[in-house]
Amino acid sequence: MYRSHSIKPLASLLALSFIFPSYAQQSDAIEQPSDSDKTIIVTANRTEQNINDTLAAIEVITRQDIERIQPESITDLLQSIAGLDIVYNGGAGQSSTLFTRGTNSDHTLLLIDGVRIGSATLGVKNFSSIPVAQIERIEIVKGPRAALWGSDAIGGVIQIFTRRLENGESSTSLSFGSEGYSNANVSAGFGNKAIKNTVTLSYEKSDGFDVFDDSTDTTEDTQPDEDGYERLSAAIRGDYSLSDETQLDWVFQVDSGNSEYDSSFGGDETDYTNHLWNIRYTYTVDQWVSQFSVKQNRDQSISFGNGTAKSDASVFETRRRQINALAKYQFTNDVSLLAGVDHLIDDVERSGVVSFDGSVNDYAEVERATESAYVSGQFAASGLIGELTARYDDVEGVKSDGTFNASIGYKINPSVTVSLNRSKGFKAPTFNDLYFPGFGNELLQSEISYNTELLVKANWKKHSLLLSHYDNNIDQLIAYNPACFCSENIDSADISGLELVYQFRHDSFSHKFSASNLDPKDKSIDADTGLVKNTRLLRRAKEHYSYEVTADFANFNLFSQFNYTGTRFDEVFGSPRQKLDSHLVINIGVGYQVNDQWNVKLKVNDVTDEDDQSLLGYNNLGQQVMFTVQYLNF
Repeated sequence: MYRSHSIKPLASLLALSFIFPSYAQQSDAIEQPSDSDKTIIVTANRTEQNINDTLAAIEVITRQDIERIQPESITDLLQSIAGLDIVYNGGAGQSSTLFTRGTNSDHTLLLIDGVRIGSATLGVKNFSSIPVAQIERIEIVKGPRAALWGSDAIGGVIQIFTRRLENGESSTSLSFGSEGYSNANVSAGFGNKAIKNTVTLSYEKSDGFDVFDDSTDTTEDTQPDEDGYERLSAAIRGDYSLSDETQLDWVFQVDSGNSEYDSSFGGDETDYTNHLWNIRYTYTVDQWVSQFSVKQNRDQSISFGNGTAKSDASVFETRRRQINALAKYQFTNDVSLLAGVDHLIDDVERSGVVSFDGSVNDYAEVERATESAYVSGQFAASGLIGELTARYDDVEGVKSDGTFNASIGYKINPSVTVSLNRSKGFKAPTFNDLYFPGFGNELLQSEISYNTELLVKANWKKHSLLLSHYDNNIDQLIAYNPACFCSENIDSADISGLELVYQFRHDSFSHKFSASNLDPKDKSIDADTGLVKNTRLLRRAKEHYSYEVTADFANFNLFSQFNYTGTRFDEVFGSPRQKLDSHLVINIGVGYQVNDQWNVKLKVNDVTDEDDQSLLGYNNLGQQVMFTVQYLNF
């Protein structure tokens, strides 16, 4: 049930939704959107749609944004997105944890060109291993979308699209920076009128820094050394127009590398190798659009060192074989129906867990099938917009789940839409949850969420607004129970929050302001007192504020970013929780266009060199300087 104390924020949103259209009608500075301002996205409803016509909270990071921000890793791109909270286990080469709207780290579905990626054993994907050079754009859909995408999409869906250049276009860049950082990227488009391909090659390395924090009373830095990383990746994306109605497109990607870290026991470096491919056929005729795709993702990691030889280390490897088919029929301009089926096989047969005595233990089950079907309808009439989606997932070894998404919106005027969304999501247990040698629990069921959201979206030629209030109740959360030395569905959480994203352009300046206020409550029962804990969930910051401003003058481009993170709580095993201070990080950058092809860039991250800490026991990188030379022939 929706909580009574949420009424005030909801009322405020409704009031603002009527204030903004009035302002739009009275102000000469705000103009209606033109066709050139439309952004087409596909992640919200699995087919192409104007972002202003969707009833979901969506943000898009374009290639232009990437060039301006000059990120070292994908986490640099996501850190200023409202509703996303990223916790670092050190710098860019270390693992990082993403909390979308306060949900767990494995509650965000990550896709690359439609391919579900990540580990079926751990249930998460290391964002740091995704090379920025291969990214064309990122679509972030916040809020549950399990009714369309299935398991994991409790907090949201993030889809990364790889580079696409026209035939004859190319891009080359070299970067150097602090801590021995270097990066080289090459992208090129080739083919003919019918066939287009884009190839991207990327190499990156850093000497790193000592990520372990020995100033914490509860920890001891047993390895006071630099923790660096090295990565090599390659990708090809292409499409072939078979006819006016049919098209074939494909993507192949492989990346491998090594990262070092500190560890009191076990390995202190990891070798990883990942690859994915997707071949998709699309047929479009009259009101019909149909697609069929075959895809696979492999995620392998081996942790060794610190006394453990690579040949004696545990191997975690997931192979995810996927087949997807969908069809959409457009009855009229305002009414459409989408239906599809998904087939997923998770395979961990090549994984092996090495125990303390050196023996290798395999998982009790090494393969799992998930069969899914969904149907989604959309309509628009007299200012009303509606979306209704239902999905059924049959996960082998786990109770089947039905999910839904119901949204109703009203266009107050052509620029402003108010919508109310209600949805159910789920997260299936991982192989580690169910079958990890000695600790798995085969009786586990899926985690379940129910989310309610009130959303206001406004868009004018030079201004855009996204305002959201949501409440997400998650039950049957999987947590470790010391009473049985295993995981059980014993936890629950209630997460509510407010988000604001406002962007506007004025002359040579572009501004973006983002704010989020989160109330993530642990509603689990305390084993000692028998009472509801009602404490803030660990590692989630309550407030996030971000302001970005870009200015273009002649051949110069200037960029500034201010990211404020509020207090959060964390704890180290065996010690009470501790409160981590809030902090402000300032990043600045400048670019200079030498001529039509050449440009140079300089960026300084964390200008004030804040001694901030997002996780107990780990240092952050601090101030970093990066210089880039880039050649573009388009």
